[in-house]
Amino acid sequence: MKSIEISARTVAEAVELALAQLGKDRDEVAIAVLDAGESGDEALVRVTVVDDDEDAEQSAAPARATNAEEVQNIARSILDDLLERMDIHAYVTPVVTRVPGQKGDIEETITLHVEGADEEAMGLLIGRRGETLRSLQFLLNLLVSRRVQKWPQIVVDVGNYRQRRQESLEGLARRMAERVRQTGRPIMLEPMAAYERRIVHLALREDKTIYTESSGEGENRKIVIYPAKQ
Repeated sequence: MKSIEISARTVAEAVELALAQLGKDRDEVAIAVLDAGESGDEALVRVTVVDDDEDAEQSAAPARATNAEEVQNIARSILDDLLERMDIHAYVTPVVTRVPGQKGDIEETITLHVEGADEEAMGLLIGRRGETLRSLQFLLNLLVSRRVQKWPQIVVDVGNYRQRRQESLEGLARRMAERVRQTGRPIMLEPMAAYERRIVHLALREDKTIYTESSGEGENRKIVIYPAKQ
């Protein structure tokens, strides 16, 4: 995996510089804040490209927090403040999922579920194809990382959008795979964020009649479904 270290005046600026140099978007990299720059020095980050095809095979798990409860409380407090500043009235429910890791340890994922009565406001938080939601999640991870001195990999969901989007993508993947089997020709899907491409890869991983690959760079990266090689 390709990795670079970048320093800049702020963590956000360092991340943007690294993404520009790598030619990747935020969903295609893992970010480690080496120095938040709070002592007067420049911020330093390490940005590593994550291959979504490899992730589909290895199911790489998100980084674990040293103290999940503390990170959860910090993240919820920051998200509550962000929503208040955006004049959005919503309730945040944190959920910690614990699953056995590949090395026998316990891996924890923190998901913050946002619910509100104003459907229009919830839609604005999600944005077109989840773009605003991904930006909000990145901003939250960035702000939390400055408090805990590591990239926490917190997931933000609004109105159960991510679950509904996953089910939609899995259905699309199966339909397009069937079309590939019928025609014997590859099909290229629309550009997707990295986490969405992983959903498609995983949905079709056990299907031996087809195989999937990603092509393109950055925001134009797409999945191609091919008929299995004879």
